[in-house]
Amino acid sequence: MNNSFIILAASILLGLAVTLGTYGGRVWLMGRFKRDQQWMRETYLRFYPDPINAGTYMLAYYAAFVIWLLVLLAVIPSVPFAVGFWVVSWFLPGVLIEWAWKRRVRQIDLQIPQSVSTLANSMRAGLTLVQAIARLSEQAPEPIRTEFKVMANQYAYGADMETVIRNAKARLDLPNFSLFASALLLNREMGGDISETLTRISKSLDKLREMRKTVEAHTSEGRTNIKVLLFAPVFMLGLMAMVMPRGVGMLFTTAPGLALLCVAGVLSGTGVYFAHRITRTEV
Repeated sequence: MNNSFIILAASILLGLAVTLGTYGGRVWLMGRFKRDQQWMRETYLRFYPDPINAGTYMLAYYAAFVIWLLVLLAVIPSVPFAVGFWVVSWFLPGVLIEWAWKRRVRQIDLQIPQSVSTLANSMRAGLTLVQAIARLSEQAPEPIRTEFKVMANQYAYGADMETVIRNAKARLDLPNFSLFASALLLNREMGGDISETLTRISKSLDKLREMRKTVEAHTSEGRTNIKVLLFAPVFMLGLMAMVMPRGVGMLFTTAPGLALLCVAGVLSGTGVYFAHRITRTEV
């Protein structure tokens, strides 16, 4: 009975503490919720053209993290380790989103020359720039179709075309798209045959892509060496651990061993850094 009373009293006190803490920090919590809503809205618009109810998505996001914490507490015996792993997992969505965005941007970069050529042909056939962009937003391949859909939506919602082009330029932050966007902005200011300009840009981008492929082919051996520099030490350490487990264990349990590991890590990291700089293809 006494134990039950203590547990009940502790639960009530904990509930009161959480309630008072939430009430006291309501201004900060509302501000944080608004910032998270903005982050969710902007993140969604990076991949999809239509806006969403960010509040609903954010509440689902919070609920998923609470469920994830309960799962970790149920699976991992150590509560501090489970909570620590849960805190670290907060950063995982951002890392995955950035990885997916960079992968998407690389695909878009490959599709820009053909899209510019299609835009030039559409305008040569008599379509306006707005009509040509709307056509690409329906017929271009993904993922660049979404980018033109975002541009068409922004224009439909009242933004002027110059603002739409600048937003797309800042959104993608790609040299090839920046060249295309700058040509459109310059033409709207100075006039001229934009279809001919876009055709020349498309041909130039095609040549740049071929040059990049050639450079990548010549530097493929260097990129393979980077992978060897990354994984060979770990692989060799694993083999040595199978043959001499006691000796390898000293690397992780003694001061000289830890110092040796640090030196090896620094040397490997330095080699990978310079190899990456040498094989980096910027055309």
